[in-house]
Amino acid sequence: MRRDHTITNRFMERIGRPVGPVSAKDLDGYYGGYAPRPVFLAAGELRQLSQDLEVLRGALVRLPGLLFGGDLGAFARANGMSKTQARVIERGSAGAPDDPTSMGRADLYHDGTGFRLMEYNLGGTIGFDSGDICRGILEDEEFSRFAADEGLEHVDTLAEHIRTFRHEMGLSPAARPVVAHVEWPAYLEKNLPYMSTLCKRWNAHGLDAHPCHAGQLERRDGRLWLGDRAVDVVYRQFLIEDLTGDDTEAVLEPLLGALESGEVRMFTSLESELHGSKASLGMLADRSHRHLFSARELDVVDRLIPWTSSVTAGRVGLPDGTEGSLLDYAIAEQGELILKPTLLHGGMGVVPGWSPDTDAARWRRLLLDAVDGPYVVQQRIHPEAESFPEPDGSSRPWIVNWGVVTLASGFGGLFNRCAPVDGGLDVLNLDRGALIGSGFHTVGETRP
Repeated sequence: MRRDHTITNRFMERIGRPVGPVSAKDLDGYYGGYAPRPVFLAAGELRQLSQDLEVLRGALVRLPGLLFGGDLGAFARANGMSKTQARVIERGSAGAPDDPTSMGRADLYHDGTGFRLMEYNLGGTIGFDSGDICRGILEDEEFSRFAADEGLEHVDTLAEHIRTFRHEMGLSPAARPVVAHVEWPAYLEKNLPYMSTLCKRWNAHGLDAHPCHAGQLERRDGRLWLGDRAVDVVYRQFLIEDLTGDDTEAVLEPLLGALESGEVRMFTSLESELHGSKASLGMLADRSHRHLFSARELDVVDRLIPWTSSVTAGRVGLPDGTEGSLLDYAIAEQGELILKPTLLHGGMGVVPGWSPDTDAARWRRLLLDAVDGPYVVQQRIHPEAESFPEPDGSSRPWIVNWGVVTLASGFGGLFNRCAPVDGGLDVLNLDRGALIGSGFHTVGETRP
């Protein structure tokens, strides 16, 4: 589906200047700068995208059963997990296993013909409130009038986030459980301001939330404790990639023991991250697995997922439908491929083959080092640029990494990364200078 630029064009004609959140104080210190305008989705685009992501998530969560006979440990190892990480995942899901969460963020580019998926992060570690950005933008009076005239809406992401948490943890709207927002010890100091702000907001929505790290949890008297508080639910802020040290199981033992014994619930399960890994996208896109999926699932896979393959010395299905050497193909097509670790976040370890910093010798060396390791190669997506306003009233082409949030209610808002086409960014990442963006959508069809 081609992008509907109707509202964007009217914004540029009617307002034509940078518009960002007038106030988003709680977010400023954590996210940094904002894109010079929100993006816009027409109702038809949003409907199609939401339906596609629902189908895609359904296919991803079926992978352990389809490919590994339901063996979660085997699925974890196929995702590149170490023995310790696989064991922790198995133990964490052994007590009262939950269905994989609906909470996620699909990161996509639009290539001019349709949205194309780079990755689909599943789990509670994507927490934020893009609704804050939209509310801040609506404080601009001129934009607020424009939004009303165009029938633009946005999702209250935080409210839907909490509703998803209550739904998946089996909590009534009136329940006030003690929730421990748990980070890995090494990252608590860095992330405590964000976690504290998030907990304050949760408390305002009727929850008793407290930030901490995994080493602060204790298990006694048949409960999991944070200081003198008995914990009902753990909200997981730490990632699978954090679980690499020799002390991993010792740090997690109180939590794992409580999960195994059904003494506490955890939102979201470590298993959720596996479903959204880049390796799982490769399994979904693997041509040898096509017979396992429905026609509708295959249609979504073909439209959304660019060719993706694990890095192997063997032969694989190639984008043209033939079979050949992965290494030979990846070396020959360097400029159209990107190398990615399967589970690291935030663009860490990602190497675009087209980067000026990656010559042929380095690319070949990286591929050889990645063979049979936790890496995939993925077909390059050529994103279609969108017009963004400049302070002087002119426009400039920008690239948008569309971060489409999914929650129990479906579409949960937009959390985008944006940068000028000529900004020199091969990967749109906040740490590399991309700006935060959000967006609005129409409910009915865009008026002419």
